[in-house]
Amino acid sequence: MAQNSSPSGEAGRGASWDDFVEEYTSDVERAEEEDLMLHLQELKELSEHPMNINTATVEDLLQLPFLSEAQIEQIHAYIYLHGQMQTLAELRLVPLIDDATRRRLSLFVYAQQEQMEEKKRLFSHLRHDFSTRLDIPLYYRKGQQMSSGGYRGDALYHRMRYTIGNSRHFQAGLHLEKDAGERFYDSYGGYAMLQDVGVLDRVVVGDYRIGFGEGLVMGGSTWSSKSTPPLKTQGGIRPMTGMDEVNFLRGAAVTFSLGKHVRLSAFGSYRKCDATLTKDGEVQTLLTSGYHRTEAEWEKKRNVGSTVVGGNVEWYHKGLHLGATGYWQKFDRTLNPGSQQYRAIYPKGDAFGTVGVNYGYTRYRLSLAGETAYSTAGGGWATINRASWNIGRNYILSAVQRFYAYQYYSFYSNALSENSNAQNESGVLVHLQAEPTTGLQLTAYADFFYHAWPRYRMTHSSTGQEFMLQGSYVLSSKHTLLVRYQLKRKENADLMEQHHRVKLQWTCEPSVHWRLQTTGVFHGVSGKKGFMFTQNIRYVLSKASLSLNGQLGYFHTDDYLSRIYVLQPSLYSSVSSASYYGHGMMGVLAARWQSKSGRWMLEARYGMVRYFDREEQGSGLQTIFSPWKNDLSVQLRLKI
Repeated sequence: MAQNSSPSGEAGRGASWDDFVEEYTSDVERAEEEDLMLHLQELKELSEHPMNINTATVEDLLQLPFLSEAQIEQIHAYIYLHGQMQTLAELRLVPLIDDATRRRLSLFVYAQQEQMEEKKRLFSHLRHDFSTRLDIPLYYRKGQQMSSGGYRGDALYHRMRYTIGNSRHFQAGLHLEKDAGERFYDSYGGYAMLQDVGVLDRVVVGDYRIGFGEGLVMGGSTWSSKSTPPLKTQGGIRPMTGMDEVNFLRGAAVTFSLGKHVRLSAFGSYRKCDATLTKDGEVQTLLTSGYHRTEAEWEKKRNVGSTVVGGNVEWYHKGLHLGATGYWQKFDRTLNPGSQQYRAIYPKGDAFGTVGVNYGYTRYRLSLAGETAYSTAGGGWATINRASWNIGRNYILSAVQRFYAYQYYSFYSNALSENSNAQNESGVLVHLQAEPTTGLQLTAYADFFYHAWPRYRMTHSSTGQEFMLQGSYVLSSKHTLLVRYQLKRKENADLMEQHHRVKLQWTCEPSVHWRLQTTGVFHGVSGKKGFMFTQNIRYVLSKASLSLNGQLGYFHTDDYLSRIYVLQPSLYSSVSSASYYGHGMMGVLAARWQSKSGRWMLEARYGMVRYFDREEQGSGLQTIFSPWKNDLSVQLRLKI
């Protein structure tokens, strides 16, 4: 466990960033890369600018997704009763902070007496961070080989990112990105942020994301999974630090602290969005891929403008919080989603408004919270309510109720749901996280959901259930075993599909340099089945100046429906997953070198897939006329 007492970077803290990413994302079975990668990038920023646990506010600690409101309350209660922490070892004395939470916290906080901290000016101690990444496919796709109708640009992916800032008050950043097949760097953005300056809690100019309450109205600043406890509200205004081309606002946002108990936020945005237009120039579909590779995709680029204005007010006092959020949005074209039954509940028109009220109470071991909202898109209501109870140090029991009318729609919602947005769904989730004995961690949940309006490929209302049980047991200081079973029943094309997923994973750490992980995954659905075995090996040289991370896998599935998702070794501050079906093998090797000063970092990643049951892969312009697929990525990072 970490016991460092200075904010001098990552050296000496109790957990590594790679271990955190692997543990934090180990339950991701589906491709959720975009949201998850952006979430991890935001967490990496917090890791590289750790906060003093003695002076961190509730809002500061709410940014850490693995902390509950009850745990944050107890950290502050300990400091109030016993004085400032000398080292992070004192976290052992906080009743609700378990070993896993202490290990994760060591990446994001340090302990230092307040009077010993150097008082920083607004623009003092600025640090520069530049990174550039290049992805090189070692093959040709059909779209690259066509003289007309194919991709307009080369097959390379490239991005550049630059940030400048200090640990507390100021941060700014710029980024450029070119996707494979695109001709230009057509994704770009930047931001500047000030925070904790008098009554100014935070102001962001440029690209930003917003999340308030439970995410029913504005929920664009978090990532969540059913397998993690539904712990707390979302984190307000945050700069857009990632490469997402869709889920952000562009303009300005500000939050004021009006005394100790009230925060007031306002935001405004205007940006162009990609869309498919009808013959009459109306918007049929708002696109989210961000690709502009072909002439057809280029014609859909940024052809509808969106103006958004809104605000939020929050009141906190002795564990109780109340808030209200609302926004108004105007498109410069009319939205007309079409006449298909499943699209009939999509928003129509050019002006929309959504307003919601959020509420909550936290006291010692109990947390209650919820949000209720109304949208003008279809005149519908939505509500989500949750309760979490810390039964001692080692048990957290949670429940979430949700009801999203099919008439409700918010363009920026990101609340717990089975669907991709908070609409046309009602359900109840019960979640238990337990550590009944030292070394044994159990996670279980049951989710029951119902869709009143027919979804895509359905002709009637539908229902479903999802259950998961996972156990992780530390066999010894070097060996850990994980077992997970997941059952999901959900109607598709008017038929009930029943998915069974099993995961067995053994992790061995024979020394501080080596880490071995063997994983077996099974997926069965509708009489079809698939399995995959992977072996991961990681080697870290002393002082982390050089690390190697490899993965080799073999897969065999009956069809696409029984495909297997797997997380793969990735470059720094990234997450990578892929799905495999058919019969074949895959491999990934990632290498990282970092200078002793920590200023320079150079990485390379090689990925390979070989199919045994086909001579070509992919479809359409993405077709590769070979059973082999090989990719190379390189990334350079400089910190000053």
